[in-house]
Amino acid sequence: MDHFSYHPAVSDQDPESRTRLVEPGSRPDLEAALDAVNRDLAATWPEAGPMRLMWTPSDEEDVPDQYHAALPDGRWHDGVTNPDAAGIAEAAQETVQAVLWQVWPVCPEHRTGVHSGAGADERDVWWCRVGEGHELCAVGELAQTLPRKQRRALRRKERGREG
Repeated sequence: MDHFSYHPAVSDQDPESRTRLVEPGSRPDLEAALDAVNRDLAATWPEAGPMRLMWTPSDEEDVPDQYHAALPDGRWHDGVTNPDAAGIAEAAQETVQAVLWQVWPVCPEHRTGVHSGAGADERDVWWCRVGEGHELCAVGELAQTLPRKQRRALRRKERGREG
């Protein structure tokens, strides 16, 4: 598989496919991490739709399972074997870039892609590497980096869904 390949949508009817959706409630830590990523997607690129958490079990005892952030249609690219919130954010970013050919997320100041990582206080953040680099925001809080008009429109849209 080369850098630009991705995995097709997974079908429960396909007995050859080992990749499955993570059962709700089975990995609350990773589900919370993906929820944060989905908040960022909804704020900055709602057309992409919410991602889903998937996993591929390992056949070998000493090789960990892989976890993936998949698009709504089930396509994903790469995965993480030692999943944490930053790893799930990175897997989501890789999927968007490799499958949809989009740079996401983008630093509004520098107009370049940002990367997930640990912030000064050890929380998972989106980090811009331009110049000296700077922390953009915590993963899940990209809405706060939007211009005021877009933030207001997003809040109105969210209130409409809740009502």
